[in-house]
Amino acid sequence: MKRLAIVATSYIIKYDGISVYSENLIRELLNSKPVLEKNIYLDIYIGKSVVELLKSRVLTNGKIPENVRFIAVEDKNIFLKMFTLVKSLRQNTKYNLVLMCNFMPAFFVNSKTIKVIHDFSVNHNPELFSKGYSIYHHLLLLYAKYFDYGIGYISKATLSDLKYYYNIDESKKPLLYLPNGIPFKVKQYKRPSLDQFENKFNKKSLDLLVVGRINRHKGFDRILEFLKYYDKQLFEKSIFETVTLNISGKQTKETQELLEGLNLQNIKLKFHGFVNDQELNQLYTDAHFCFFLSRNEGYGLPLVEAMWFRAVPILSDIPIFNEIMGNKYKKFNDKSGYTKEIGDFIENIFLSKALKTEYMQDIDKIIQRESEGYNLAASNLINYLFNKDKHE
Repeated sequence: MKRLAIVATSYIIKYDGISVYSENLIRELLNSKPVLEKNIYLDIYIGKSVVELLKSRVLTNGKIPENVRFIAVEDKNIFLKMFTLVKSLRQNTKYNLVLMCNFMPAFFVNSKTIKVIHDFSVNHNPELFSKGYSIYHHLLLLYAKYFDYGIGYISKATLSDLKYYYNIDESKKPLLYLPNGIPFKVKQYKRPSLDQFENKFNKKSLDLLVVGRINRHKGFDRILEFLKYYDKQLFEKSIFETVTLNISGKQTKETQELLEGLNLQNIKLKFHGFVNDQELNQLYTDAHFCFFLSRNEGYGLPLVEAMWFRAVPILSDIPIFNEIMGNKYKKFNDKSGYTKEIGDFIENIFLSKALKTEYMQDIDKIIQRESEGYNLAASNLINYLFNKDKHE
């Protein structure tokens, strides 16, 4: 029997990207054949305040298998969390492998440890992050480079960044592909039909959507640039009777004031704040287009969520979006600009049934592939665990 520890102590009540990744990987592992047949002894390290929540999300029948333990870690603050985590890992039976679902300051674990890297945005755009955070990120990567057993990566884009910024590749240490994918919380909902998708384009109203925090890292200034341009264009065009930009996610007062300060005459801004899954799904379903103009991303959870509910993505030209969508799908960059090109993209798709069909066929193929992401991650981890000696 192999002994595997999964560290998910960054899991939080208000799900962020790391939380979604952690619970989906754990859920796939719990439903895998080696765990069900008790060929893997699995310990799951989780913050004390969220252990019951995680259980309710990942245990499909509500029962904890005999070969699985949920080990609660004190999580009142980061220092106590890391101290109790490392202490608990060292006290328990030595594992064949410890997988940490993200990079964290957990050092001197007495088992071979792989930490999963998700994002190099701080390297791509250091001016958008505090100096303290940049140093913290850099030190964690240096520790992993010289002391951790291996590194997990979620995409080819992160693998490329790992090599570019830290000169780490498979010749230096074990690297394990543990991809992201479409979360089970999304897949449990039926996708809108193609008829439903077509029908929402029959009205002369345009619904746009932005999901998540609006800032420069997420392309906030690019969206503003488009809104200013398109608001003026609507004076001269009569394609749409109404245009609405729906904004979902936890926004700061500053964000709302900046958007409202645009003095838009023809585009209505509608702030939804933080919404539950059902409400977010409905926003995706109702939207014709959803903005993803980020400067960098490790993956694109909102992107695959939007596509599942048949909102057409408006994308920046960054490596991960090229990896997910392919080079054929239209994307925007500083050279193309974020004004007329985006406006033309919206209007061409809105008015052309053939274009809508073409884009949706491409999106359906992407959805089919990305639906297997977490299953592939669990399979890669299990295969590595049982064949680890061959890699060394």
